[in-house]
Amino acid sequence: MTSEQQMLDIWKNIFGRQVEPDTDFFDDLEGDSMAAAAIVHWVNIVFGVQLPMIEVFDRPTPGELTGAVNELRAAAR
Repeated sequence: MTSEQQMLDIWKNIFGRQVEPDTDFFDDLEGDSMAAAAIVHWVNIVFGVQLPMIEVFDRPTPGELTGAVNELRAAAR
């Protein structure tokens, strides 16, 4: 499973619906601080990286957030 698909699964579980990587925005899904905290929590579990919560707001689509996670994973190597 690709990292993007894993991110989409995280968002699907949090928002309770299928999401698209580049067209579904955090705010449009009525994301709030609790949803952002849940994303950060599950990113830590699934990917093993500490994603700063601000990234959820700075990169508000699953596709953009996958990029942030991939950058953190590459930097940790």
